[in-house]
Amino acid sequence: MNEKTFARLLLDLNSEDYAKVEEAANTISALRDSNALPLILSALETGSPLIKRVMLWALQNYPSLDYSLFVSYLSSPDSDVSEAAQVLFMVGKEKSVDVLSQVLHSSADEKLICSVVETLGQYREEYVCSPLISALTSPFPSVREVAAYALAVYRTPAVTEGLFSLLSDVTPVVHAALTALRHRSLDENRINLILPLLMHEESAVRVAAVHVLDAHVPDSAADDADSKVRRAVAETTANVDVIKKLCRDSDSSVRMAAVDNLQKLGINMDEMFISLLKDENPGVRRAAASALGNSSGDTVISALIEALSDVKPGVCATVASSLGKIGGEEAISALKKYENNRNPILSGIIKNALSEALKK
Repeated sequence: MNEKTFARLLLDLNSEDYAKVEEAANTISALRDSNALPLILSALETGSPLIKRVMLWALQNYPSLDYSLFVSYLSSPDSDVSEAAQVLFMVGKEKSVDVLSQVLHSSADEKLICSVVETLGQYREEYVCSPLISALTSPFPSVREVAAYALAVYRTPAVTEGLFSLLSDVTPVVHAALTALRHRSLDENRINLILPLLMHEESAVRVAAVHVLDAHVPDSAADDADSKVRRAVAETTANVDVIKKLCRDSDSSVRMAAVDNLQKLGINMDEMFISLLKDENPGVRRAAASALGNSSGDTVISALIEALSDVKPGVCATVASSLGKIGGEEAISALKKYENNRNPILSGIIKNALSEALKK
């Protein structure tokens, strides 16, 4: 491509005619001509944000790039430009990661380093673990925080050790480290490192600690003053007595989480679930109705039939589905009574439940 043609395409990119802009952008983004590379680089330095973005997309077609020339665009104030720069670096794979690693160790620009770490976090490849782990020791808390979040997808021992090293850091970094540590195997020593964080002044940190501990969470955490922490306990604990207690919590989201956990664990508590069909919160009623679908017996069926008249369609739909799973003449009779509901969506769900009940 010659300079004159390229200049015309740049003019079209600044046009008010969207069709011209789109055609010019597509043409430039498809360039692979080595003669066009200097023109692309020049336009990248001097153009508008739109032109910069298109040039960065076009550069993906050139494998032999000096990626150090494009690092500054990762921290562009224009989000479209920074996103296009991120994609360019990801296309470069290991070669571009080498450049980003050098920036981590040589730059003193906090914003740029944060952008570099965010970019490394997009790769989802094992070869970025080493630079991300090194970023955990950055003098900037914001960098350590971003690096911790980025490492959540990696399960290597080195990553886990690096995340545990942050548990005495400033609050945002601690929260990021705990978030990244979820769903990892914990030995007794590591459990003991997490337990003190259940007393942290920030409830978000306590919630994150509960999720890391998972089934190892102590029963005492169910007495936390913050409902978000109690909800996290309701979601994770394997102690049935604690879950039963949280089914009666003052906060509806905690009650709902407790019922969902009992269902996940395959534990039937018909009497409690039946009582929760009259809970003031429709989400709790819906969760209880779903849990009762795994039960049977006249008492359960009678309670579900009564709940078919719930004022909330979502609750009625869940009740109908549970009756369909249980089946039996009483359930079929009740579903037939409600199948022509004025709510077409609910009516369809009831018809499906009736069809399932008839097959039993």
